[in-house]
Amino acid sequence: SINSDLVRNVNLFRGNLGTADICELRALGLEVENEDPLPENRANVGTMHHAAEAVGNWVNPTVCPRVQENCRNVNGQFSRMSWEIIAEANELDIFKLCFPVNFLRDVIIPQTNENLESTKTQQLTMSEFFVFLGCIFFMACFEGVSYRRDWWSSSPIDKFKGAPFQLNEYITLRRFKDIIQALRLTNIPHPTFCDRFHDVRQMIDAFNEHYIKNYIPGWISCIDESMCVWLNKYCPGWMCVPRKPHPFGNEYHTICDGNLKYGAPIMYRVELVEGKDRPQELGIKEFEDRGKTVGLMLQMSRNLWNTGKVVTMDSGFSVSKGILAMREKGVFGQALVKPRGRGRPVLIPGKYIDEHFNSKPLGYCETLEQVVDGIKFLIHCQKEENYVTKIMSCHGVLTPVDDHNTFRDTTNADGSRSRIQFKYPEPISRHNRAKHWVDDSNNRRHDPIALSDVWRTKWWPNRQFTFLLEVAEANAANARARARKEKAELQLEFRRALAERMLLNNLDDDGKSVAQVERPNTRNAVERLAKEHIHERRPFFTGEWDDEKGTWKPAKDRYQRTFCGTFRCKERCRTFCTCNKKVPMCLDCYKKHVIDMGITAQQ
Repeated sequence: SINSDLVRNVNLFRGNLGTADICELRALGLEVENEDPLPENRANVGTMHHAAEAVGNWVNPTVCPRVQENCRNVNGQFSRMSWEIIAEANELDIFKLCFPVNFLRDVIIPQTNENLESTKTQQLTMSEFFVFLGCIFFMACFEGVSYRRDWWSSSPIDKFKGAPFQLNEYITLRRFKDIIQALRLTNIPHPTFCDRFHDVRQMIDAFNEHYIKNYIPGWISCIDESMCVWLNKYCPGWMCVPRKPHPFGNEYHTICDGNLKYGAPIMYRVELVEGKDRPQELGIKEFEDRGKTVGLMLQMSRNLWNTGKVVTMDSGFSVSKGILAMREKGVFGQALVKPRGRGRPVLIPGKYIDEHFNSKPLGYCETLEQVVDGIKFLIHCQKEENYVTKIMSCHGVLTPVDDHNTFRDTTNADGSRSRIQFKYPEPISRHNRAKHWVDDSNNRRHDPIALSDVWRTKWWPNRQFTFLLEVAEANAANARARARKEKAELQLEFRRALAERMLLNNLDDDGKSVAQVERPNTRNAVERLAKEHIHERRPFFTGEWDDEKGTWKPAKDRYQRTFCGTFRCKERCRTFCTCNKKVPMCLDCYKKHVIDMGITAQQ
């Protein structure tokens, strides 16, 4: 077992964990990811780092290869719903956009029903499953409830003990437990060999396939690691990543796109790190014959192949072969270069670059250009006070970014201090603005309350299911923020509204709202409905309809929303039915409104 002192050292020292502690963790059978040289760079240890000979030419590139190939800087978008609609959609509709509901319908619910049937228990429906999820999301809005059963207590609510609310009116505690015990996440039979990841492979593949089909990433993305917390070392793929806030558990490699101005990252691909627990019968993963890190870089950028889009990475992916391999696939990768142990990436003459910049002023930029197999390989450099920032890539120019200023406080020869201001060039600016996107998404999953803190499962596959639910929830909150071009709302606020939608859902077995617009029988009625009852959206910066002036009243907010005018509806919206512009009407109420009008027309 892991002693408490070792756990304390991991949490205390993080990325600066001592060699003795790392050796002790590995002696216990754990995989530890630290700052060792990457596999593809190990042959380069002690050679290129000390290279002092010129390798390539120093240039100031003026034309970016992406521009030459007519690649545009376009924002990401969902293929099934525009940003304008997402801005007005409710929390559940956005969540369903970010999670593979078809996998729930085709795999999870049928397999769970097989287990429920064996115990002669009522069959599970899509609507009830979302009520079950709503209970978990709702419980994850509150801290300090020690026992799950308190949420179904029959005692009066006491503000000093127990749960602050009760869930009896939505689902019984017995039924909640039955669903948890019967939950299954795959319909593929177990292989003849031992595969400890079998129960989650199909689910992770379905998640990735959902985003391939339904989301078009923006022009720049970031690859980094994410942790799924699990404290039992006997689970498959368990490892320690000391530099992470939650160092113990399963590691996922993940990729997010975002907006350079206001972030709002959306995580659209995840890959579980299997490590030594991967069955030998499955062989190596695709592209790993070109190198472990190279294969990973190609796998993670699969959604972007042949698009000319940009992927920025930290030093954990600083493999020149990987950057060149991504270029072959039509993706422009870039990675931060810094020493890992005693090694530097191949094609990076570290000592030569540092000596070249010794006499340069702070903020000075220049690019070392090499040609590898007919492809330009660029090392963009910028002088800092005590080091040189280096970005390896196959694209980019050194144009200063006007809105990305920075400064450094330096020590002069006489001991005085002075402040020097300068601007980042494009490659370094893009990296600095995008490098936190995965971490931002992870922070939304973990803080202030993680779903895994509430779903205290002892079955490992359930924890991986929780991880994907957390990712989808964070994506939904960030998707709304990106649609509205504003900062994302607090995660607990979004989660509580989402939980309410789940608990009160009216979904059919396909995950769609039961309220559907019925088609009237007569052709004239159809034509009249089409003309008189159109669901439209108010123009930007407008509020209520002014009957006297026949126009919209001005508003200060671009997305000014008002309460739906339907009786007892608390939804805020910008939409209305053309039959009465003065009455705001949300989408759900509009559907019911058209149904009522259709029935009237038929009569």
